[in-house]
Amino acid sequence: MKRNQVLWLAAAAFGVAVLSSAETGPNGANGPSPNPNAAGAGNDAFVSDASQRTFTVTGTVVRESKGQMIVRIDDHGHHIPFMLGAGAEKDVRAGSHVSVTYHPTGATGQTADQVQVLEAPRPAHRHAAEKAPRP
Repeated sequence: MKRNQVLWLAAAAFGVAVLSSAETGPNGANGPSPNPNAAGAGNDAFVSDASQRTFTVTGTVVRESKGQMIVRIDDHGHHIPFMLGAGAEKDVRAGSHVSVTYHPTGATGQTADQVQVLEAPRPAHRHAAEKAPRP
């Protein structure tokens, strides 16, 4: 019985030490942010205002129209709609493989701040009947 109490107390002390370390971070209470991303590089999960966070995804443009595009992201195949911001490339065509840096705008919107074309769309293949020489 006494052995179980000692083990329980040791486990509780270890848990408190881990929680205390997690609250102050690896660099102490006043140390630099443990964010692994470089400052200003985007993807800053520690910014309190969600509209100030930036994210980067890669994917294929499914549809584009005036000031908007929909991208099927590489990670999960989800379709994400984007409004194109002032700095985003406007001549992105459907089928292009792109990298999009964006920020949230409200509960469900995203504005693309930067769009980089990684690969242009492939030309459509003609049907075999169209390739055959005509008599």
